[in-house]
Amino acid sequence: MSHIIIGTAGHVDHGKTALIKVLTGEDTDRLQEEKERGISIELGFAPFKLPGGRLAGVIDVPGHERFIHNMLAGIGGIDLVLLVVDVTEGVMPQTREHVDIMELLQIKRGIVVLTKADMAEDSDWLDLVEEEVREALAGTFLSEAPYHRVSAVTREGLDELLASIDSMTGEFSSRDAAAPLRLPVDRVFSVTGFGTIVTGTLLAGKIASGMNVEVMPLGEKVRVRQIQVHGSLVTEAEAGQRVAVNLPGIDKEALPRGSVLAAPGSLASTYMMDVRLQILADAPRTIKNMARVHVYLSTGRSIGRIFMLDSEELLPGESGLVQLRLEKQLVAQGGDRLIIRSYSPMTTIGGGVVLDANPVKHKRFKTEILNRLKELEKGDPAAPLLQRIRRESAVSSDVLEKQSGLAPEVLFALLQRLIEEDKAVKVGNLYVDAVALAQWSSSIIEALQSYHVVHPLNVGMSKALLRSSLPKEVPQRIYDYLLNSLDQQQEIAERDGLVALRNHMPEPGPKEAVLIEQISLLYQEGKFAPPSLREVTEKVNLSAEQAEALAAYLAWKGVIVRLDEQLAFHQEHFNRAKEMLCYHFQKEKSLSPAAFRDMMGTTRKFVMPLLETFDRLKWTRRMGDERVPWRLDLNNCGEVDNCEK
Repeated sequence: MSHIIIGTAGHVDHGKTALIKVLTGEDTDRLQEEKERGISIELGFAPFKLPGGRLAGVIDVPGHERFIHNMLAGIGGIDLVLLVVDVTEGVMPQTREHVDIMELLQIKRGIVVLTKADMAEDSDWLDLVEEEVREALAGTFLSEAPYHRVSAVTREGLDELLASIDSMTGEFSSRDAAAPLRLPVDRVFSVTGFGTIVTGTLLAGKIASGMNVEVMPLGEKVRVRQIQVHGSLVTEAEAGQRVAVNLPGIDKEALPRGSVLAAPGSLASTYMMDVRLQILADAPRTIKNMARVHVYLSTGRSIGRIFMLDSEELLPGESGLVQLRLEKQLVAQGGDRLIIRSYSPMTTIGGGVVLDANPVKHKRFKTEILNRLKELEKGDPAAPLLQRIRRESAVSSDVLEKQSGLAPEVLFALLQRLIEEDKAVKVGNLYVDAVALAQWSSSIIEALQSYHVVHPLNVGMSKALLRSSLPKEVPQRIYDYLLNSLDQQQEIAERDGLVALRNHMPEPGPKEAVLIEQISLLYQEGKFAPPSLREVTEKVNLSAEQAEALAAYLAWKGVIVRLDEQLAFHQEHFNRAKEMLCYHFQKEKSLSPAAFRDMMGTTRKFVMPLLETFDRLKWTRRMGDERVPWRLDLNNCGEVDNCEK
C-alpha cells in the first residue's frame, strides 16, 4: 500500500485549516497565537482516513506572506495539493505565489477547492469565480485539475471532494522504501521523560526503533528510541509516511528545522550546489551575478549567492546554470528541488533543480563544467554515478550504496549498465572510470618506453618505480589490475620482479659487454663465497645504479642467480649447491644450516640466504631450525634439472 501525503496551499484566511478540520476532525492550529489571531502561523499536521480505508497524512501550511518560510518547509514532501480559494475573494497574491512555488517544485497533482461556497450570492457567482481561477491557473500543473465547491459550515460538496481525493491518491506509486533513509525535520520539541522529538515526512528508506541514524548537518549519530505514525507507536515506518521520532541524548537546540535524519554516511552537508535555476516570468527584476538570495531546500533554508556559470545575468523567465554558495550548510541530493526568494524585499523569484550537491568551486564559462552539468540535466539516473566515478577515478561499491540515494537493486543495475557500455570497469569492489583506466595503461606503457630508451641494458623497471608514473590517488589494487591486464594483452612482461615491454630485449653495447664479462668472472671465481654487489661495484669501478643494471641483466640471462639485493651465485655454483641438497636428502630426512655450511665449505653468511632462496622456490620447507625436502625429485639427482618435480 502506498503512503500518501496531502498538503494545502492558498492565500491567508481562505479556509484551509477549516477545510482540513471538517475532512479529518483535527484542528491543525495548535498554537495559542494561531487561535487568537485566527490564522495559521506554523505547519499543521493531521491523519486523514480516506473513504477507501487508507490513512493519509495532511500538512496544512500557513497562507500569510509573512510565514511563507513555514509554508516552504512543509510543501516539498507532498504527493497531492489542495489549492484552496475563497469564493468571496478569488485569486489573491499568495494564491499566485503558492502556485508558482508548487510549479517550481514540480508537484504533479492537485485539486482546486473553492471554499465558503455557502457565502456565494448564487451559482452564477460561483461560475464566475471558477472561471477566474481557471484563467489564473491556465498553463500550470493545475490547468486540468478537478474543481470542487465546498462549505466547511454546511458540508456542501465534501462527499464529492472526498471521492475525488480517494480516486486521485489511488493512482500514486510508493516512494522508495529500499533506498537509504532520508527524513527532513520540520518540527522539533521535547517531552519530559522522553527527550527530543522530531517530526517530518519520510522521503526515502525506512526508520526503525533501535536503529542508529545520523543527524545532518550536525554529523552526530543517535539511536532511535520510539517512532509514532499519526499518534500510534510503531516499530518501523517507511517512505511516504509522516513520522515522529524520539531521539534521546541529544538537545533539541542541536536539531533545528532543516536538519535531516539519514542512514549513517549516506548524505553530506554542503555550502555549495550546482543548480539549473529558473527565474519566474513575473520576477520583479533581473538577477545579477553574485546576487544575494534566500535559498529554501526541503525543510532547510540559508542565505546564499548566485554564482552564474553560463551567463552574466538572468532576465525574468530565463534559466541558467549556476552555483549557489551558501552561508549555512544544507543537506541535498542530486535531483532535489529548491526555491529562491529575493534578499530584500523577500518575494519568490525562482527555483531550480540540484544537479550536483557537493561540487567544488567552478570558474565561469568553462565548457567542461557546463557540459558535465548538461549531462546531469538529461535525467539519466546513471549519469550522477558515472560523474562520481569519473571525478574520483575509483569509488567503492559500499560508498556508492550509501551515498547514491538509490535502492541497492537499482544502483547495481545502473552500474552494470555502465560496465556494459564500457564506461566503467569493476575491479574487486571498486568501480573505475574506463577512460581513466585507459589513460593509466597508456602512462605505464609510455613510462616503460622512456625507461628502455634511457636504460637499454636494464631488464625492466621495478614495480615501485613504475608505480610512480601513475597519480598518487590510484589504489594499489588498480595498479595490480593494470599490470595484470597489460600482461594478458601481451603488452608487458614481468621478469624477476621487474616490469618491461613484452618486446624489450636488453642489448649491451661494446663497453657494457666488457663489464659484464668482468662481473661474471668475479661470480665464477667466488664459487660458494661470491662477492656482494657492493664489492662488485668497487672492484669494477661502477656506480651503484650501473652495478644494479648489469647484475639484473646477468640474472635475466641466467648467468647468476640473485639470492637477495646484495648476494648472488654464479649459475654453475647455484646448480652445484642444488645438486648437493638433492643428494643429501636421498640419505637424510632433514638438513641443518651448519651441516650444509660444512658440506659447501663456506660460511653462514652465504648459506642462510641460499637456504632461504630454496624455501622461496619451494624446494625445501623450514621446520624449526632445519629444512626438509618439499618439491624435489630425490630419485634422480644425476642431472641437476631432474632434482625438481
